[in-house]
Amino acid sequence: MAGAKKAQFLKPLENVRVVLVETKFSGNLGLVARIMKNLGFEDLRLVRPRAELNKEAYQRAVIAGDVLDRAQIYDELFPAICDCGLVIGTSRRHGVKRKNIISAEKMAELVVPVLNVNKVAILFGSEDVGLTNEDIKYCQWVVGIHPGTEYESLSLSHAVAIVLWEINSALRLPKESERRLASAEELERMYNHLEEVLCEIKFIESGDPRRMLLSFRALFNRAMLSPREVKMIRGVLRQIRWRIEQEKKKNLKGGGK
Repeated sequence: MAGAKKAQFLKPLENVRVVLVETKFSGNLGLVARIMKNLGFEDLRLVRPRAELNKEAYQRAVIAGDVLDRAQIYDELFPAICDCGLVIGTSRRHGVKRKNIISAEKMAELVVPVLNVNKVAILFGSEDVGLTNEDIKYCQWVVGIHPGTEYESLSLSHAVAIVLWEINSALRLPKESERRLASAEELERMYNHLEEVLCEIKFIESGDPRRMLLSFRALFNRAMLSPREVKMIRGVLRQIRWRIEQEKKKNLKGGGK
């Protein structure tokens, strides 16, 4: 009975995807798998791994070799997260391109209520450079772990343990919600559509030198949009483009008289 209760308690964690980007050391692959197994997580994805799933990895995994066995490997990040409704990055760095930074505790408060009906991806960068700005672009939120000490440099496995522990712990006080979020793929299509229209109306220049799109991403990412809300925004964008085309046709007709 206790085992059945525990399995039911952990079931939402099946929707959490741990994504390691360009991991450098095989031992860390094993340590992360071990942490995942201990805390009830199963879905491991590896993006452009520099490390191999070798003997060292399996030794460090101890009894979590099955997590490594199931791990899926990708050449690019986006295919590993495109079906996820919530994508969260991790970084100890700040910068103009890194917006919507929250604590691990706050992250868990956002993740747990949506787990029943959404896939959630948690991204961890390489041991030497972390996540790039291109990786962070896909994240609605970025977790920063800042203990306030002079030395804030956690190992990859320690960072994974802290983040996953917060999610595991938050399940003890779940906030029920069945709200489905737009997938990363739906959001990227919306952002591409938005960029095209903003360029067309000359609100931004080609290449976006003022980085306005980063601000728009941060704004919409905080809203945690549903598929319907994404369709509404794209409907507005289509109407704007239609109106622009109508004005162009009117001006052409007027010029021909």
